[in-house]
Amino acid sequence: MRSGYRRRHLIIESGHGLVREIERALAAATLVGSLINGFRHDLAWFLLIGAAFGLYIVLADRALRRRIGPRHWPSEGFARFTFNTNLYFAVRNLLVGALVFALAGSAAGLVGL
Repeated sequence: MRSGYRRRHLIIESGHGLVREIERALAAATLVGSLINGFRHDLAWFLLIGAAFGLYIVLADRALRRRIGPRHWPSEGFARFTFNTNLYFAVRNLLVGALVFALAGSAAGLVGL
């Protein structure tokens, strides 16, 4: 029984690290993509990155709720907190991406691209 607990604990911990790696990749893709698409003046980029963040939020929430299982009170509160944290992460990165997009578009317009 202890080995089953230990194996499940390691899976959860490795999943947590995977989530952080996905967050880093999304943040980097937002910055780089906003810079490139800002120079190209391509607004369709925000539909793609918005869909990527939306998918990330939904999949992370479902994975967490699947790990929680039927336990309700403290775990449900943690799931809500995590969902709101992921939502803040998405909105923050979209706003930073919009700022980078605007700056890159302005710089491209000044240079004449």
